[in-house]
Amino acid sequence: MLDSSLMLKGNIIYLRPLLLKDVNENYLSWLQDNEVMAGIATSGYTLENLREYVKEKTTSPTTSFFAICVLGSEEHIGNIKLDFHDRLANVSELGLLIGNKNYWGKGVGFESCNLLLKFGFDQLKLRKIYLAVYGNNTNAIRLYEKVGFRTEGILRKHVCVDGDYHDKYLMGIFKQDFAL
Repeated sequence: MLDSSLMLKGNIIYLRPLLLKDVNENYLSWLQDNEVMAGIATSGYTLENLREYVKEKTTSPTTSFFAICVLGSEEHIGNIKLDFHDRLANVSELGLLIGNKNYWGKGVGFESCNLLLKFGFDQLKLRKIYLAVYGNNTNAIRLYEKVGFRTEGILRKHVCVDGDYHDKYLMGIFKQDFAL
């Protein structure tokens, strides 16, 4: 569970703990947008079960869940998290969703990932952060490679999106390989 006063500030966005009040029709609309969700696993959220999911994640000792907000306007445009923190292996899984498409291609994903990696390695003392990304999400794959993630494995034709099968890439970054 994150300290509610925690804020990770970048040049164009900042990360703050995701709050239950952030769960609204706007957030839900991201999860119902086929373009936003094309490369992300989801299961038909309603406002009620989305609140339950966020409540579970924001109170979990193994999750650090942040809202991505625009500096100046404070507009909530997406979320990023470290999840499934394995204290024995000292690893955690990164998840990213930029729901407001007006901010795609503007460096938000890059800055969000760098802020979260710095938090994970410096504050949580993680040794490795990993993720999974679908092969049809080429922009995300390029982003993760730019941040420093390396492909560690590929599950071939593993996921189905709109009737097409895509590879699932498993990627990771070690603390010593993260340069910010």
